[in-house]
Amino acid sequence: MTRNKIKVFILILFAFAGSFLILNRDRFFEKKNSDPYEISVIWRSKSTESSTTIKQGIDQAARDFNAEVSFITLSGENNAGEQISLLQREINNGADAIVIAPVNSTDLKEPIEKAQKGVPVVAMQSTVTTIKDLPTISCDNQKLGSALAETILKNGGGRGHIAILRNSMDCSNIQQRYLGVLQTLKSSQYDMESWEIPNDSQEANDTVKRMLQTSGADTLVALDASALEAAAKAEKDLLKAGRTQVQIYGIGRTNTVVSLLEEKIINSLGVENEYNLGYISIRTAVEKINNKQEAGQASINFAIVNHENMYNSDNQRLLFPFVR
Repeated sequence: MTRNKIKVFILILFAFAGSFLILNRDRFFEKKNSDPYEISVIWRSKSTESSTTIKQGIDQAARDFNAEVSFITLSGENNAGEQISLLQREINNGADAIVIAPVNSTDLKEPIEKAQKGVPVVAMQSTVTTIKDLPTISCDNQKLGSALAETILKNGGGRGHIAILRNSMDCSNIQQRYLGVLQTLKSSQYDMESWEIPNDSQEANDTVKRMLQTSGADTLVALDASALEAAAKAEKDLLKAGRTQVQIYGIGRTNTVVSLLEEKIINSLGVENEYNLGYISIRTAVEKINNKQEAGQASINFAIVNHENMYNSDNQRLLFPFVR
């Protein structure tokens, strides 16, 4: 073989090898299409009922964006230490991204900043307010609180005695809802007080029952689903004995909360689009895995729902997980 023929043969060989690598670059250099993105969602409570609709959105996004999602609850309500341990465990186990509903900003700031150095982290529903580059998927919780308070003013005429049920106050979304309620009601003629509500569901129920029988409050405002459910259950139990009758307003959904709204134990309910909350959180995580710079904040819609409008088509989608 002459020298020129050898050169031509080598050039052809290089060209073939280059073409092979280009045609098969996904196999060698990128994640295979058949390999799902491993995403861990770390919730802030032990209850799964309050996240039913969120999980529907997560599951749909997992199918749409080729993700395998682990949804992890805590063994106790709002346990920051456990949430931090789970965050580190999921990263060590090879998660491609983390979606987390932070228990609070103080304890989670450093662990999330550390996690961000290795994998994308997306905050869902609540956030760490001191981390500016943390993508957060949530509704405008201050506006949600304000909208609920406006409903109270409209229905109550601006007079009466309101008790605001405080729990999970370290969570940013609860703080913002509380602020929205206070700012809207501050110029009214309502007498106002706050009740501190335990995280444990039975203790919460017992606390509300006791306060209902000793306080002069005629209106209760709950800032999340667990406190709202405890308040409504307590009111229903006491109503049977003819010992109390209060107006109840709150934020968040569980199947029990929806049932109590239908029974008119709950007067009005603020509910965010939890399906979109779950869906967009996973979509954002996948976008961040793929280094899409536009992935960031997303605002979720919400509605104030009562017994009369709960079966409107839009509100049904918010209240009932299987209506899409």
